[in-house]
Amino acid sequence: MSPSDREDREELLITALLELADPAGEQDGSGPVERLAEHCLRLPGVQAGGVLLGRDREQPALAVGFGDAAARLERVQVELDEGPCRDAWRTGESLTDVPLRHPGCRDRWPHFTARALDEGFSATTALPVRYRARRLGALNLFHQHRALTRRAVTLGQALADAVAIGLAYRKDLNGLRDRAGQLQSALDSRIVIEQAKGALAERLGRTPDDAFVLMRGYARAHQRKLTEVARQVIAGPAGSGPFARPGTG
Repeated sequence: MSPSDREDREELLITALLELADPAGEQDGSGPVERLAEHCLRLPGVQAGGVLLGRDREQPALAVGFGDAAARLERVQVELDEGPCRDAWRTGESLTDVPLRHPGCRDRWPHFTARALDEGFSATTALPVRYRARRLGALNLFHQHRALTRRAVTLGQALADAVAIGLAYRKDLNGLRDRAGQLQSALDSRIVIEQAKGALAERLGRTPDDAFVLMRGYARAHQRKLTEVARQVIAGPAGSGPFARPGTG
């Protein structure tokens, strides 16, 4: 490889790492995962790339393969619940240059190994997609036995780590947004209820606590949300409805 080619490849790698680690990308995670599989094809010796993204420790949420053969093999791992990518995801440990013609592979992953050999791959390297203690999935690099250098494997793990950072932070940000929305909704409901307590207490000549007990009892008896009853108290006329001012109903 010429110095200029090496510089171009390093620039592409840096760009890929920054892109994959960006937490502001697609919300569902499919875009970064697809790009991860695509970027891995730039690694010397890699013939195809696939990614499993896990929803939890048991069930994968997404299987992506860059290339028809890789896509088929990722589906095999999901459907038959076997394969190096699934093992790397579940254990968090990498499996490097696994020789698929070895009898041990046929015993460990009989269906996957047969399919991979039929597709023309004699080895695979499975790398965990993880961020700290969070195992998010795994990356599969399909290749020929002994075709990957240690540097290529290291770069592949760097790409997997980059997408893991982006996915983990995106999940955390989404969780914070959801929590903020829930807190805001609870605050808005509390404000409405407090306003209704004051309005009903003034209307009936009762205390705010008495007004709250009345609204809560009415909501339970009529299977309605307390906030709905509170809004009715605020918006409804004082002389009608379930809480009419005495002497005007």
